Amino acid sequence: MRKLFVFPAVVVLAGLISCQKQQTEAEKNAEVERQVQERLAAEHQAEQQQELTQRQADLEAHEKALADKEKAAGSAPARRESEPVTGPRAVSEARPTSGYSTFYTKLEPYGGWIETSDYGYVWQPRETESSRSWRPYTNGRWVYTDAGWTWISEEPFGWATYHYGRWTRLRGIGWVWVPGNQWAPAWVSWRKSNDYVGWAPLPPEARFDQHTGIHNWSDSYYDIGPDQYCFVPTREFGAQRIESTVVPPERNVTIVNQTTNVTNITYNNTTVVNEGPNYEELRTQSREPLQRFRLERNVNVDVAVEPPRPVVQGETIIVAAPVIAAPVASERPPTVKQTIAQATVDLGWAAIADHEAAKKAREKIKSEATPPSNAPPKKFVKGAAMTSTSPQTVERPATSTSVSSTPVPSATMSATQAPSASATSTPEPSRRLLHEEQRRSNNRRHRPQPQRRYRRHHLCRLRRSVADDYLFQARHRFGR
Repeated sequence: MRKLFVFPAVVVLAGLISCQKQQTEAEKNAEVERQVQERLAAEHQAEQQQELTQRQADLEAHEKALADKEKAAGSAPARRESEPVTGPRAVSEARPTSGYSTFYTKLEPYGGWIETSDYGYVWQPRETESSRSWRPYTNGRWVYTDAGWTWISEEPFGWATYHYGRWTRLRGIGWVWVPGNQWAPAWVSWRKSNDYVGWAPLPPEARFDQHTGIHNWSDSYYDIGPDQYCFVPTREFGAQRIESTVVPPERNVTIVNQTTNVTNITYNNTTVVNEGPNYEELRTQSREPLQRFRLERNVNVDVAVEPPRPVVQGETIIVAAPVIAAPVASERPPTVKQTIAQATVDLGWAAIADHEAAKKAREKIKSEATPPSNAPPKKFVKGAAMTSTSPQTVERPATSTSVSSTPVPSATMSATQAPSASATSTPEPSRRLLHEEQRRSNNRRHRPQPQRRYRRHHLCRLRRSVADDYLFQARHRFGR
Protein backbone atom coordinates (compact mmCIF):
# COMPACT_ATOMS: atom_id res chain seq x y z
CA MET A 1 0.00 0.00 0.00
CA ARG A 2 2.82 2.40 0.78
CA LYS A 3 4.50 1.66 -2.57
CA LEU A 4 1.34 2.65 -4.34
CA PHE A 5 1.60 6.19 -2.85
CA VAL A 6 5.33 6.53 -3.48
CA PHE A 7 5.18 5.85 -7.23
CA PRO A 8 2.69 8.65 -8.12
CA ALA A 9 4.68 11.04 -5.96
CA VAL A 10 7.84 10.26 -7.93
CA VAL A 11 6.02 10.84 -11.23
CA VAL A 12 4.65 14.20 -10.06
CA LEU A 13 8.08 15.29 -8.80
CA ALA A 14 9.71 14.34 -12.11
CA GLY A 15 7.15 16.41 -14.00
CA LEU A 16 7.73 19.42 -11.79
CA ILE A 17 11.49 19.14 -12.28
CA SER A 18 11.04 18.91 -16.09
CA CYS A 19 8.81 21.99 -16.18
CA GLN A 20 11.23 23.89 -14.00
CA LYS A 21 14.11 22.91 -16.31
CA GLN A 22 12.22 24.08 -19.42
CA GLN A 23 11.29 27.28 -17.68
CA THR A 24 14.91 27.77 -16.68
CA GLU A 25 16.07 27.35 -20.34
CA ALA A 26 13.48 29.87 -21.54
CA GLU A 27 14.42 32.31 -18.81
CA LYS A 28 18.08 31.87 -19.69
CA ASN A 29 17.46 32.65 -23.38
CA ALA A 30 15.34 35.65 -22.46
CA GLU A 31 18.02 36.91 -20.10
CA VAL A 32 20.68 36.53 -22.81
CA GLU A 33 18.53 38.44 -25.32
CA ARG A 34 17.82 41.18 -22.79
CA GLN A 35 21.50 41.67 -22.00
CA VAL A 36 22.32 41.73 -25.74
CA GLN A 37 19.78 44.45 -26.32
CA GLU A 38 21.07 46.43 -23.35
CA ARG A 39 24.65 46.25 -24.63
CA LEU A 40 23.59 47.20 -28.14
CA ALA A 41 21.66 50.17 -26.82
CA ALA A 42 24.61 51.25 -24.69
CA GLU A 43 27.01 50.99 -27.63
CA HIS A 44 24.60 52.89 -29.90
CA GLN A 45 24.24 55.63 -27.31
CA ALA A 46 28.02 55.84 -26.94
CA GLU A 47 28.46 56.11 -30.72
CA GLN A 48 25.87 58.89 -30.90
CA GLN A 49 27.53 60.75 -28.07
CA GLN A 50 30.94 60.41 -29.73
CA GLU A 51 29.57 61.63 -33.07
CA LEU A 52 27.88 64.58 -31.38
CA THR A 53 31.10 65.48 -29.61
CA GLN A 54 33.05 65.28 -32.87
CA ARG A 55 30.54 67.50 -34.67
CA GLN A 56 30.70 70.03 -31.89
CA ALA A 57 34.50 70.06 -32.06
CA ASP A 58 34.43 70.48 -35.86
CA LEU A 59 31.94 73.32 -35.58
CA GLU A 60 34.05 75.11 -32.99
CA ALA A 61 37.18 74.67 -35.12
CA HIS A 62 35.35 76.00 -38.19
CA GLU A 63 34.08 79.04 -36.28
CA LYS A 64 37.56 79.69 -34.94
CA ALA A 65 39.04 79.47 -38.44
CA LEU A 66 36.46 81.91 -39.77
CA ALA A 67 37.13 84.31 -36.92
CA ASP A 68 40.89 84.12 -37.52
CA LYS A 69 40.35 84.68 -41.24
CA GLU A 70 38.17 87.74 -40.66
CA LYS A 71 40.66 89.09 -38.14
CA ALA A 72 43.55 88.59 -40.57
CA ALA A 73 41.56 90.18 -43.41
CA GLY A 74 40.76 93.18 -41.24
CA SER A 75 44.36 93.70 -40.17
CA ALA A 76 45.97 93.04 -43.57
CA PRO A 77 46.66 96.08 -45.74
CA ALA A 78 44.56 96.49 -48.86
CA ARG A 79 46.26 95.15 -51.99
CA ARG A 80 46.97 97.66 -54.72
CA GLU A 81 45.22 97.05 -58.01
CA SER A 82 48.49 96.96 -59.92
CA GLU A 83 49.99 94.40 -57.56
CA PRO A 84 50.43 91.00 -59.23
CA VAL A 85 48.10 88.24 -58.11
CA THR A 86 49.39 84.86 -57.08
CA GLY A 87 48.32 81.65 -58.73
CA PRO A 88 44.71 80.42 -58.64
CA ARG A 89 43.74 78.57 -55.50
CA ALA A 90 41.24 75.79 -55.07
CA VAL A 91 39.09 75.72 -51.95
CA SER A 92 40.17 72.16 -51.37
CA GLU A 93 41.64 69.30 -53.35
CA ALA A 94 39.45 66.36 -54.20
CA ARG A 95 39.36 63.27 -56.32
CA PRO A 96 36.71 62.84 -59.02
CA THR A 97 33.38 62.79 -57.22
CA SER A 98 31.10 62.50 -60.23
CA GLY A 99 31.11 61.55 -63.88
CA TYR A 100 29.27 62.54 -67.02
CA SER A 101 26.02 61.37 -65.39
CA THR A 102 26.16 64.67 -63.47
CA PHE A 103 25.92 66.55 -66.75
CA TYR A 104 23.26 64.21 -68.10
CA THR A 105 20.91 64.66 -65.15
CA LYS A 106 21.61 68.24 -64.00
CA LEU A 107 21.37 69.86 -67.45
CA GLU A 108 18.20 68.07 -68.54
CA PRO A 109 15.80 70.61 -66.95
CA TYR A 110 17.35 73.40 -69.06
CA GLY A 111 17.51 71.68 -72.44
CA GLY A 112 17.59 68.38 -74.28
CA TRP A 113 20.13 65.71 -75.12
CA ILE A 114 20.80 64.67 -78.71
CA GLU A 115 22.69 61.58 -79.82
CA THR A 116 25.06 62.14 -82.74
CA SER A 117 27.31 59.74 -84.61
CA ASP A 118 30.34 62.04 -84.46
CA TYR A 119 30.18 63.59 -80.97
CA GLY A 120 28.09 61.11 -78.99
CA TYR A 121 25.60 62.75 -76.63
CA VAL A 122 25.42 66.53 -77.00
CA TRP A 123 23.25 69.00 -75.12
CA GLN A 124 21.21 71.87 -76.55
CA PRO A 125 19.81 74.64 -74.33
CA ARG A 126 16.11 75.41 -74.49
CA GLU A 127 16.90 79.01 -75.45
CA THR A 128 17.84 77.88 -78.97
CA GLU A 129 14.20 76.92 -79.60
CA SER A 130 12.84 80.34 -78.66
CA SER A 131 15.60 82.44 -80.23
CA ARG A 132 17.60 81.60 -83.35
CA SER A 133 20.06 84.36 -82.48
CA TRP A 134 21.10 82.70 -79.21
CA ARG A 135 24.76 81.80 -78.94
CA PRO A 136 27.07 80.71 -76.10
CA TYR A 137 29.19 83.13 -74.05
CA THR A 138 26.78 86.06 -74.36
CA ASN A 139 24.48 86.05 -71.30
CA GLY A 140 27.00 87.14 -68.67
CA ARG A 141 30.23 89.10 -68.42
CA TRP A 142 34.01 88.78 -68.53
CA VAL A 143 36.15 89.28 -65.44
CA TYR A 144 39.91 89.10 -65.13
CA THR A 145 41.35 86.71 -62.51
CA ASP A 146 44.70 85.14 -61.73
CA ALA A 147 43.61 82.38 -64.16
CA GLY A 148 43.02 84.84 -66.96
CA TRP A 149 39.72 85.90 -68.49
CA THR A 150 36.91 84.06 -66.72
CA TRP A 151 33.35 83.90 -67.99
CA ILE A 152 30.68 84.68 -65.36
CA SER A 153 27.42 83.29 -66.68
CA GLU A 154 23.91 84.37 -65.72
CA GLU A 155 22.45 81.09 -66.98
CA PRO A 156 21.75 78.20 -64.56
CA PHE A 157 23.68 75.76 -66.73
CA GLY A 158 26.72 78.01 -67.09
CA TRP A 159 28.76 76.28 -64.35
CA ALA A 160 29.12 73.31 -66.72
CA THR A 161 28.79 74.41 -70.34
CA TYR A 162 31.23 77.36 -70.25
CA HIS A 163 33.98 75.73 -68.18
CA TYR A 164 33.93 72.11 -69.37
CA GLY A 165 33.66 70.68 -72.87
CA ARG A 166 33.29 72.57 -76.16
CA TRP A 167 30.57 74.10 -78.35
CA THR A 168 29.78 73.48 -82.01
CA ARG A 169 27.00 74.52 -84.38
CA LEU A 170 25.19 71.83 -86.38
CA ARG A 171 23.47 72.67 -89.65
CA GLY A 172 19.69 72.81 -89.18
CA ILE A 173 19.95 72.28 -85.39
CA GLY A 174 21.97 75.15 -83.94
CA TRP A 175 24.48 75.41 -81.12
CA VAL A 176 25.10 72.26 -79.07
CA TRP A 177 27.49 71.55 -76.19
CA VAL A 178 29.82 68.54 -76.24
CA PRO A 179 30.71 67.46 -72.66
CA GLY A 180 34.29 67.38 -71.38
CA ASN A 181 35.90 66.76 -68.00
CA GLN A 182 38.64 69.44 -67.80
CA TRP A 183 37.80 72.76 -66.14
CA ALA A 184 38.96 76.12 -67.50
CA PRO A 185 37.98 79.77 -66.97
CA ALA A 186 36.61 79.66 -70.54
CA TRP A 187 37.27 77.68 -73.71
CA VAL A 188 37.33 80.41 -76.37
CA SER A 189 39.48 81.85 -79.14
CA TRP A 190 40.21 85.60 -78.94
CA ARG A 191 40.57 88.40 -81.51
CA LYS A 192 41.47 92.04 -80.78
CA SER A 193 41.94 95.43 -82.42
CA ASN A 194 41.88 98.98 -81.12
CA ASP A 195 38.14 99.17 -81.75
CA TYR A 196 36.82 95.64 -81.11
CA VAL A 197 37.28 92.59 -78.91
CA GLY A 198 35.86 89.24 -79.96
CA TRP A 199 35.68 85.63 -78.78
CA ALA A 200 34.47 82.38 -80.33
CA PRO A 201 33.79 79.01 -78.65
CA LEU A 202 36.49 76.46 -79.35
CA PRO A 203 35.18 73.42 -81.28
CA PRO A 204 35.23 69.84 -79.92
CA GLU A 205 38.27 69.11 -82.10
CA ALA A 206 40.31 71.62 -80.05
CA ARG A 207 41.91 69.21 -77.59
CA PHE A 208 44.07 70.81 -74.92
CA ASP A 209 47.69 69.79 -74.45
CA GLN A 210 49.34 70.98 -71.24
CA HIS A 211 52.71 71.48 -72.95
CA THR A 212 51.54 72.96 -76.26
CA GLY A 213 48.49 74.91 -75.11
CA ILE A 214 46.26 76.75 -77.58
CA HIS A 215 47.60 80.00 -79.01
CA ASN A 216 47.04 82.49 -81.83
CA TRP A 217 46.97 79.72 -84.45
CA SER A 218 43.58 78.48 -83.18
CA ASP A 219 41.45 80.15 -85.88
CA SER A 220 43.64 78.84 -88.67
CA TYR A 221 44.18 75.36 -87.26
CA TYR A 222 40.53 74.67 -86.37
CA ASP A 223 39.03 76.75 -89.22
CA ILE A 224 36.94 78.98 -86.94
CA GLY A 225 34.84 81.21 -89.22
CA PRO A 226 33.67 84.79 -88.65
CA ASP A 227 30.09 83.78 -87.79
CA GLN A 228 31.36 81.88 -84.73
CA TYR A 229 32.57 85.12 -83.13
CA CYS A 230 30.92 87.61 -80.80
CA PHE A 231 32.41 91.10 -81.18
CA VAL A 232 31.87 94.07 -78.88
CA PRO A 233 33.33 97.58 -79.00
CA THR A 234 36.46 97.77 -76.86
CA ARG A 235 34.99 100.48 -74.67
CA GLU A 236 32.00 98.19 -73.86
CA PHE A 237 34.02 95.10 -72.94
CA GLY A 238 33.56 95.66 -69.19
CA ALA A 239 29.74 95.80 -69.36
CA GLN A 240 27.88 93.86 -66.67
CA ARG A 241 25.55 92.35 -69.29
CA ILE A 242 27.69 92.07 -72.37
CA GLU A 243 24.89 90.56 -74.48
CA SER A 244 23.41 94.00 -75.10
CA THR A 245 26.70 95.31 -76.56
CA VAL A 246 27.40 92.52 -79.11
CA VAL A 247 27.50 93.87 -82.66
CA PRO A 248 25.29 92.23 -85.35
CA PRO A 249 26.96 89.11 -86.79
CA GLU A 250 26.60 90.51 -90.33
CA ARG A 251 29.55 92.76 -89.53
CA ASN A 252 31.77 89.95 -88.28
CA VAL A 253 33.58 89.25 -91.54
CA THR A 254 34.59 92.91 -91.81
CA ILE A 255 35.78 93.00 -88.19
CA VAL A 256 37.77 89.78 -88.62
CA ASN A 257 39.78 91.51 -91.34
CA GLN A 258 40.50 94.33 -88.86
CA THR A 259 41.48 92.21 -85.84
CA THR A 260 44.25 89.80 -84.89
CA ASN A 261 44.06 86.52 -83.02
CA VAL A 262 45.45 86.87 -79.47
CA THR A 263 44.48 83.48 -78.02
CA ASN A 264 46.83 82.27 -75.27
CA ILE A 265 45.54 79.28 -73.27
CA THR A 266 48.23 77.70 -71.11
CA TYR A 267 48.61 75.45 -68.08
CA ASN A 268 49.99 76.61 -64.72
CA ASN A 269 49.91 75.00 -61.27
CA THR A 270 47.14 72.46 -62.03
CA THR A 271 44.96 75.14 -63.62
CA VAL A 272 44.17 76.06 -67.21
CA VAL A 273 44.90 79.77 -67.70
CA ASN A 274 42.89 81.67 -70.33
CA GLU A 275 44.90 84.71 -71.32
CA GLY A 276 43.95 86.74 -74.38
CA PRO A 277 43.55 90.50 -74.74
CA ASN A 278 46.00 92.44 -72.59
CA TYR A 279 44.35 93.31 -69.27
CA GLU A 280 46.19 96.58 -68.67
CA GLU A 281 45.37 97.78 -72.17
CA LEU A 282 41.68 96.90 -71.88
CA ARG A 283 41.47 98.43 -68.42
CA THR A 284 42.38 101.84 -69.85
CA GLN A 285 40.09 101.49 -72.88
CA SER A 286 36.94 100.10 -71.23
CA ARG A 287 34.26 102.53 -70.14
CA GLU A 288 33.27 100.22 -67.27
CA PRO A 289 35.96 99.46 -64.64
CA LEU A 290 37.69 96.11 -65.05
CA GLN A 291 38.59 94.80 -61.61
CA ARG A 292 41.17 92.09 -61.03
CA PHE A 293 39.88 89.18 -58.93
CA ARG A 294 41.44 86.26 -57.12
CA LEU A 295 39.95 82.99 -58.33
CA GLU A 296 38.93 80.20 -55.96
CA ARG A 297 37.73 76.93 -57.45
CA ASN A 298 35.28 75.06 -55.22
CA VAL A 299 35.94 71.46 -56.17
CA ASN A 300 33.68 70.05 -53.42
CA VAL A 301 30.51 71.85 -54.48
CA ASP A 302 27.36 69.74 -54.43
CA VAL A 303 25.63 70.44 -57.75
CA ALA A 304 22.77 68.16 -56.70
CA VAL A 305 21.50 70.79 -54.24
CA GLU A 306 21.03 73.66 -56.70
CA PRO A 307 22.72 75.10 -59.80
CA PRO A 308 25.91 76.67 -58.42
CA ARG A 309 26.55 80.30 -59.33
CA PRO A 310 29.72 82.37 -58.98
CA VAL A 311 30.03 84.25 -55.68
CA VAL A 312 31.95 87.52 -55.39
CA GLN A 313 33.43 88.29 -51.97
CA GLY A 314 35.44 91.49 -52.09
CA GLU A 315 38.38 90.85 -54.41
CA THR A 316 37.78 87.09 -54.52
CA ILE A 317 35.43 85.25 -56.82
CA ILE A 318 34.42 81.67 -55.99
CA VAL A 319 33.31 79.43 -58.84
CA ALA A 320 32.04 75.86 -58.86
CA ALA A 321 34.59 73.44 -60.31
CA PRO A 322 33.61 69.86 -59.37
CA VAL A 323 36.12 67.20 -60.39
CA ILE A 324 34.57 65.18 -63.21
CA ALA A 325 35.81 61.67 -63.94
CA ALA A 326 36.48 60.38 -67.44
CA PRO A 327 33.41 59.14 -69.34
CA VAL A 328 32.37 55.50 -69.24
CA ALA A 329 30.17 53.58 -71.65
CA SER A 330 27.46 52.87 -69.08
CA GLU A 331 26.69 56.57 -68.55
CA ARG A 332 23.97 57.99 -70.75
CA PRO A 333 21.25 60.67 -70.51
CA PRO A 334 17.91 59.63 -68.97
CA THR A 335 16.09 60.99 -72.03
CA VAL A 336 17.35 61.49 -75.59
CA LYS A 337 15.01 63.73 -77.59
CA GLN A 338 16.64 63.17 -80.98
CA THR A 339 19.14 60.96 -82.78
CA ILE A 340 21.19 62.28 -85.68
CA ALA A 341 22.89 59.75 -87.92
CA GLN A 342 24.84 62.29 -89.97
CA ALA A 343 25.35 65.86 -88.74
CA THR A 344 26.88 68.69 -90.78
CA VAL A 345 28.97 71.17 -88.84
CA ASP A 346 28.59 74.87 -89.58
CA LEU A 347 32.08 76.32 -89.16
CA GLY A 348 30.97 79.93 -89.60
CA TRP A 349 31.64 80.46 -93.31
CA ALA A 350 28.56 79.21 -95.17
CA ALA A 351 26.23 82.11 -94.32
CA ILE A 352 28.59 84.87 -95.49
CA ALA A 353 27.08 86.51 -98.58
CA ASP A 354 30.19 88.50 -99.53
CA HIS A 355 32.44 85.75 -100.86
CA GLU A 356 35.32 88.12 -101.59
CA ALA A 357 35.33 89.38 -97.99
CA ALA A 358 35.14 85.78 -96.74
CA LYS A 359 38.09 84.80 -98.93
CA LYS A 360 40.09 87.77 -97.67
CA ALA A 361 39.26 86.90 -94.04
CA ARG A 362 40.36 83.29 -94.55
CA GLU A 363 43.66 84.39 -96.06
CA LYS A 364 44.26 86.82 -93.19
CA ILE A 365 43.55 84.14 -90.60
CA LYS A 366 46.02 81.75 -92.23
CA SER A 367 48.70 84.42 -92.41
CA GLU A 368 48.46 85.36 -88.70
CA ALA A 369 50.23 82.30 -87.29
CA THR A 370 51.48 78.89 -88.32
CA PRO A 371 50.30 75.98 -86.18
CA PRO A 372 53.20 74.16 -84.48
CA SER A 373 54.21 70.71 -85.59
CA ASN A 374 53.37 69.27 -82.15
CA ALA A 375 49.83 70.67 -82.04
CA PRO A 376 47.22 68.15 -80.81
CA PRO A 377 45.52 66.17 -83.60
CA LYS A 378 42.40 67.78 -85.07
CA LYS A 379 40.36 64.71 -84.40
CA PHE A 380 37.57 64.38 -81.88
CA VAL A 381 37.60 61.04 -80.09
CA LYS A 382 34.12 60.20 -78.91
CA GLY A 383 34.03 59.24 -75.23
CA ALA A 384 37.54 60.52 -74.47
CA ALA A 385 38.62 63.42 -72.30
CA MET A 386 39.57 66.62 -74.16
CA THR A 387 43.17 66.60 -73.03
CA SER A 388 46.01 64.75 -74.70
CA THR A 389 48.50 64.84 -71.80
CA SER A 390 46.28 63.28 -69.15
CA PRO A 391 45.20 59.95 -70.65
CA GLN A 392 42.17 58.44 -69.03
CA THR A 393 40.81 54.92 -69.22
CA VAL A 394 37.96 54.85 -71.72
CA GLU A 395 35.45 52.05 -71.45
CA ARG A 396 34.05 52.51 -74.95
CA PRO A 397 36.43 52.35 -77.95
CA ALA A 398 36.70 55.35 -80.21
CA THR A 399 34.72 54.51 -83.35
CA SER A 400 33.93 57.91 -84.85
CA THR A 401 35.98 60.02 -87.21
CA SER A 402 36.64 63.72 -87.09
CA VAL A 403 34.12 66.07 -88.66
CA SER A 404 35.20 67.35 -92.04
CA SER A 405 36.07 71.03 -92.23
CA THR A 406 34.15 71.22 -95.51
CA PRO A 407 30.44 70.67 -94.82
CA VAL A 408 28.88 67.99 -97.03
CA PRO A 409 25.07 67.82 -97.14
CA SER A 410 23.87 64.42 -96.07
CA ALA A 411 21.36 64.29 -98.94
CA THR A 412 24.15 64.47 -101.55
CA MET A 413 26.54 62.07 -99.84
CA SER A 414 27.31 59.11 -102.04
CA ALA A 415 27.30 55.54 -100.90
CA THR A 416 31.10 55.40 -101.02
CA GLN A 417 31.33 58.38 -98.64
CA ALA A 418 29.01 56.89 -96.01
CA PRO A 419 30.76 55.13 -93.13
CA SER A 420 30.72 51.39 -93.47
CA ALA A 421 29.22 49.12 -90.85
CA SER A 422 32.55 47.46 -90.25
CA ALA A 423 34.18 50.81 -89.52
CA THR A 424 31.67 51.70 -86.84
CA SER A 425 31.15 48.31 -85.24
CA THR A 426 32.72 47.57 -81.91
CA PRO A 427 35.88 45.41 -82.20
CA GLU A 428 35.59 41.95 -80.71
CA PRO A 429 38.33 42.43 -78.05
CA SER A 430 36.72 45.67 -76.92
CA ARG A 431 33.33 43.96 -76.70
CA ARG A 432 34.81 41.25 -74.49
CA LEU A 433 36.40 43.89 -72.26
CA LEU A 434 33.07 45.68 -72.03
CA HIS A 435 31.25 42.49 -71.01
CA GLU A 436 33.96 41.70 -68.45
CA GLU A 437 33.66 45.17 -66.93
CA GLN A 438 29.87 44.86 -66.81
CA ARG A 439 30.19 41.46 -65.07
CA ARG A 440 32.56 42.95 -62.47
CA SER A 441 30.18 45.85 -61.93
CA ASN A 442 27.28 43.46 -61.31
CA ASN A 443 29.38 41.44 -58.87
CA ARG A 444 30.28 44.60 -56.95
CA ARG A 445 26.63 45.64 -56.91
CA HIS A 446 25.37 42.34 -55.42
CA ARG A 447 28.28 41.87 -53.03
CA PRO A 448 27.29 42.39 -49.35
CA GLN A 449 28.35 45.71 -47.97
CA PRO A 450 31.39 45.57 -45.62
CA GLN A 451 29.58 47.56 -42.96
CA ARG A 452 26.65 45.13 -42.92
CA ARG A 453 28.98 42.14 -42.70
CA TYR A 454 30.79 43.80 -39.82
CA ARG A 455 27.53 44.51 -37.95
CA ARG A 456 26.34 40.89 -38.31
CA HIS A 457 29.72 39.58 -37.16
CA HIS A 458 29.76 42.00 -34.24
CA LEU A 459 26.22 40.99 -33.19
CA CYS A 460 27.08 37.29 -33.25
CA ARG A 461 30.18 37.85 -31.14
CA LEU A 462 28.14 39.91 -28.69
CA ARG A 463 25.51 37.21 -28.37
CA ARG A 464 28.17 34.55 -27.69
CA SER A 465 29.85 36.79 -25.11
CA VAL A 466 26.62 37.42 -23.21
CA ALA A 467 25.72 33.71 -23.29
CA ASP A 468 29.15 32.74 -21.95
CA ASP A 469 28.82 35.27 -19.12
CA TYR A 470 25.39 33.94 -18.21
CA LEU A 471 26.60 30.32 -18.16
CA PHE A 472 29.59 31.26 -16.02
CA GLN A 473 27.34 32.99 -13.48
CA ALA A 474 24.95 30.02 -13.44
CA ARG A 475 27.75 27.54 -12.84
CA HIS A 476 29.24 29.70 -10.11
CA ARG A 477 25.84 30.04 -8.45
CA PHE A 478 25.00 26.31 -8.44
CA GLY A 479 28.57 25.13 -7.83
CA ARG A 480 28.99 23.25 -11.10
